[in-house]
Amino acid sequence: MLSSQLMRQWWMGSSHTQLLQAEHRLLTALVKSPFRKPSSSNDVDSPDTRYEYKATNINFVEFVAPSHSASLPTVVLAHGFGSGLGFFYRNIDDLLNSGKIGRVIGVDWLGMGGSARVACWQSPIRSVLSSSSKISFCNSKFTTSDAVDFFLDPLDQLLHDVNVFQPGEDVWLVGHSLGGYLAARYAIRRTHFQNESDAATKGPNLSKLILASPVGFQPPPSVHERIPNSSLPPAFRILDALWSSNFTPQALIRAMGSSRGRHAIKRALHGRIPHLNESVMRDRADSMSELDLLANYLYHVTVAPASGEYAMNSLLEPAASEAGAGVYAREPLGRGIMTSGLLEKMKAQQPLSLKSVKVIFGDHDWVRFNENAARKECESIRSNCKIAAGVHIVPNAGHHLYLDNADSFVNHILDDG
Repeated sequence: MLSSQLMRQWWMGSSHTQLLQAEHRLLTALVKSPFRKPSSSNDVDSPDTRYEYKATNINFVEFVAPSHSASLPTVVLAHGFGSGLGFFYRNIDDLLNSGKIGRVIGVDWLGMGGSARVACWQSPIRSVLSSSSKISFCNSKFTTSDAVDFFLDPLDQLLHDVNVFQPGEDVWLVGHSLGGYLAARYAIRRTHFQNESDAATKGPNLSKLILASPVGFQPPPSVHERIPNSSLPPAFRILDALWSSNFTPQALIRAMGSSRGRHAIKRALHGRIPHLNESVMRDRADSMSELDLLANYLYHVTVAPASGEYAMNSLLEPAASEAGAGVYAREPLGRGIMTSGLLEKMKAQQPLSLKSVKVIFGDHDWVRFNENAARKECESIRSNCKIAAGVHIVPNAGHHLYLDNADSFVNHILDDG
């Protein structure tokens, strides 16, 4: 085991320590506000889960506003697939200096970013074998719901840790892409109520939910609507085969090794987000630009041991119909699903702490095909749950709207409309 770990570190030139160092270097260079990594006291396994995940396995960073007040809300930033908390570096200072926010906490999902990478047989792997198969190598046999719980259970433990969040504290949860889907699922599953009597178990009040470029509102095409695999272009058939076999983009980068892998990450990052500054920062002794810092961070995040990335197949699926091709949630949020989840919480106990749901897409966002379904769902939430809900479009922004148009992204978090 040790020899294979050393071989892996040699081939990829990366380790968990180097990942956290890259995160620290990125945040120190590009965020003016000081930050710290609070310790979590939640070392007790959750009694209602089959997984032995602890809040200490979650990597998170806390930024405190200059004029911090306990009465101001805490913004929790949750990244998307294959990313990490460091990607929100352009948003943190503006949020803290707005006078409307007390703290910002960036969180890495379990199995992603700098959080613990649990063993493959405990990771959210969708089985490529039949349910009756006796083969168990790296086959966690997770259902889609199990895969959701893989991410939400540790987040819930963290939010209930009194060393990090106070009972009844006002929290605004911001999730991007897959993180937006998971944030919505968390609001459905664990929306906490303002009149809970047990202060020892009460978590913070989730009062605002911001879903940035979320996947999952548009239900996948039905069996009858889908284009048969035999009629799809070869490239899409290959993608579908790799996807269903749990082959991830991260696996390709790992196979490349350190030199080629780093080059591929930097080239892809520059292609996806071309406005990143390539000029060396004058006050940087290590001669690194904004692009260098982010590419170095993303490389270490990418080549860390495979774990949460398997959610690509367990939570999502590619599909094509006459209306077009896209990536869909296996358990979607649209067609009243999110509304029903919130209504179930309202039936359990009144009133809901959640007061606002906001969905935002970039104007040239590749997941914007979810917009119509999201608008219908928000309308349903407004009508049936009496919660403010709406969809907004961020101009001059693609999928990475928090970097493409950081000012507008921050304004949407802060604004009530």
